[in-house]
Amino acid sequence: MTIHSKILEIIESRGIGEEMLEEFFSPKPRLAYDPFLLANMREGVDSLLNAIDDGKSIVIYGDYDVDGITSTALLMKVIGSLTDNVTYYIPSRLDEGYGLHRESIDRIREDGGEFIITVDCGSSSAEETAYAHSLGIGTLVTDHHNMSENRAEGIIINPRLDGDEYPFKGLAGVGVAYKLALAVARERSVPKPLMAEVLEFVTVGTIADIMPMTDENRTIVKCGLRSIHLGCRNKGLRELIDRSALDYRTLKASDISFGIAPKINASGRLGDASLGVRLLLSDDEQEIRECCSELIEANRERRRLQDEAYETGNSMLDDELSKGDFIIVEINDSHEGVLGIVAGKLREKINRPVVVISRNGDIYKGTGRSIPGVDLYEMLDKYRDRFISFGGHSAACGFTIDAVSMDELRKDLNKDIRLMLEDKADLLDETHESDAVLKADDIDLDLAEALQMLEPCGKDNEVPVFLIHNAEVRGWRFLKDDDKMARFSLVTEEGKSIDAVIFRNAAEAYEAVNEGRVDIYCNIEINTWRDVRKVQVIAREILPVGAE
Repeated sequence: MTIHSKILEIIESRGIGEEMLEEFFSPKPRLAYDPFLLANMREGVDSLLNAIDDGKSIVIYGDYDVDGITSTALLMKVIGSLTDNVTYYIPSRLDEGYGLHRESIDRIREDGGEFIITVDCGSSSAEETAYAHSLGIGTLVTDHHNMSENRAEGIIINPRLDGDEYPFKGLAGVGVAYKLALAVARERSVPKPLMAEVLEFVTVGTIADIMPMTDENRTIVKCGLRSIHLGCRNKGLRELIDRSALDYRTLKASDISFGIAPKINASGRLGDASLGVRLLLSDDEQEIRECCSELIEANRERRRLQDEAYETGNSMLDDELSKGDFIIVEINDSHEGVLGIVAGKLREKINRPVVVISRNGDIYKGTGRSIPGVDLYEMLDKYRDRFISFGGHSAACGFTIDAVSMDELRKDLNKDIRLMLEDKADLLDETHESDAVLKADDIDLDLAEALQMLEPCGKDNEVPVFLIHNAEVRGWRFLKDDDKMARFSLVTEEGKSIDAVIFRNAAEAYEAVNEGRVDIYCNIEINTWRDVRKVQVIAREILPVGAE
């Protein structure tokens, strides 16, 4: 196998040794682990099969994000191939919130539910699982989130469980659900085409939940994308891809991240996440079309609400920055379902951890996003006793808290950030990193095609970023009557022009271009138009020469 020199440079910098190259680049990777290596998998499978054999009413209890939606659809398909006595329940983001709830368990009981399988939630639901058991409802928790002291009662399948020896801890919730399905398929006859179809769900959920694109996840996503490229077995997913102006034959991980996942997510953000499940479960063409239309419209509305909330939050930043470097903005008149996205956008702008809070009576709900080097979960976990509810991980969190405790929390978090800055003065400095340095003359179609060997890209295997020093820019033109996006050309030493585009902060970039030659941090990709393939530069940052 001949590998482009720049690709070798990148994979070496990412710690991918020679012994891993064949598996890393293989179109048909083999790296996968026995599902029974997961702690409690045998007990979990036995309890599920006993529930099926006893004719119990089984309820899949999911989360309202893409990971939870795909997990729910996956187990509905697989368990549904073994029994008709299975349904699902997804709590409302707005009315119930994340995880298991006593009220939800009461509804499930009223509807005759006898055995609950959680997906993408439940590990820390000690009181709720105990309550279900007190009602005679069995539980099987499948999850991938960090464990807490409030460990659920009963059987838990979670690679992050203390003592679990599963070799890979980076599975998404849908990855854990898939492992349960694989284990069940060893014990009972599950149609192989069905297992191939649900692998497409695992691919979408794993990418959407920003799981590491390494190890077993790389195998899962490569195989799932190959299934999609060959025609896409799931009718609902295929229709959503087509309606998103994407080509299923060449679909990439980034297409799912930016084109498919937000639409599936939109229903859960604005109201009823079951719409996404219905899309993935339906075989009726009319219902599929209607689900797609509703998801696309929900996503449009989500964008509108998000933009409004962002403008509100952005107007508060200067005042909050005067209080410290842990930013908490209060946005009360915006849709709760978009506030996490807003927190992420504000974080990107100021390179600080940001929490957006909204008040409802005497209670605040908060959702936060952090930056590299600041573990948000660790920071807030110190104050766990103040929260009514709390959860998350290093990069994101969610909580509810009494309003009277909010000001004190803000003061303590800002104090903690000040102490962190005393230890690491550059903690909040924005840095620009690259995988390799290029000259404009190095950029061609051969390099762009070689870079596709690194796909699927995502967390821990990011799309490569290149630095072009001392670049000459010509033909600058802003797009869509605003100053956020622009097209331009890079000029090589030989005088050739290379198409380039920037999708954010174009006005600031233009100021640098006006000063003369620039340094450009960029991605390289292939742009196809009417079957003509050309190399294109996607600029991430444009800075005056030597600014860093």
